[in-house]
Amino acid sequence: MCDFKINIFLLGLFSLLCTFEINGQIDAAIDIENLSKLIEVSKETFTDEIMVIYKNEVVSHWKNEDCDTIFFNTASMVKSWTGLVVGILIDKGIIASEDDLACKYIPEWEEGCKNKITIKNLLTMTSGINRRSGAQSIMAADDTNLYALKIKPDTMPNIRFNYSNESVQLLGIIIEKVSGKSANDCFDELLFGPLEMNASILGKDPVGNNVVFGGAKTSIADAAKIGLLMANKGQYKNKQLVSSDWIQKSITPSQNAPYYGYLWWLDNNSNDKNYAATGDFGQMTIVFPELELIYLRQQSCNKDISGNMTWMGPNFLTLVASVVKKSDR
Repeated sequence: MCDFKINIFLLGLFSLLCTFEINGQIDAAIDIENLSKLIEVSKETFTDEIMVIYKNEVVSHWKNEDCDTIFFNTASMVKSWTGLVVGILIDKGIIASEDDLACKYIPEWEEGCKNKITIKNLLTMTSGINRRSGAQSIMAADDTNLYALKIKPDTMPNIRFNYSNESVQLLGIIIEKVSGKSANDCFDELLFGPLEMNASILGKDPVGNNVVFGGAKTSIADAAKIGLLMANKGQYKNKQLVSSDWIQKSITPSQNAPYYGYLWWLDNNSNDKNYAATGDFGQMTIVFPELELIYLRQQSCNKDISGNMTWMGPNFLTLVASVVKKSDR
């Protein structure tokens, strides 16, 4: 018997195997030894589940059998999903452009109106809003929407990159305003439903607002469909759900941060370029476009802050990329 589980599926069709029984082209391209190393590293770094997809087929699905959590919390990984929903609304003409002032859609955000903050500023974390921490954080607020609408920027927009949950929650308010629906219902209509992400739902704050900067619940199979959507330039099952133009904008370095696009983290310095949706404790979807490789990781059972993503870095990314043999790069 093999000492790890391989779960092969094509866009949601599962079968549990211990050997590679995929088409010969994909089988020959996967480095089994490096895949085994990746799984061993996963065991050593608090990981509860990983999935590796190559050329739209899952070639490995490993799960920690000691962790019985079915769903996992996306943490900030959902920020990237929020960016996609904004893009779909722009594609449909419901939002005219990311260059629009946020004030056009949420005039009650007086500080945003005063400082002429655009939707693009919110997407690229250049609105001038610093991330608050502790009791001053939006995460400590009972009403996250009210908190966001009262927030005052720390600088003028377009000066520097400042990662903040608050910026993304403001995008959530815009989504609700233009759609006339709760953020979760809008996500269901535009993203979760079309992608058949039946296990995904946004979180709520204590007063019932949907939270779009973190805390959504999903499954690794659902999250994989976001990776597939990105890797296939906005298509899923031959349907264009989000424009290829928006996908390209999402993964293009912003003016103030070469490592960030429209709510996606970018790595253009590695030999194998990649972009990622990531969250606390290493919830992640990483796409290596040139390798046609997607890697997903979730951590649910171990929340030891001392081990929070200390393993993440160039060596880890190199290991993930090495799952595809060099001859196939």
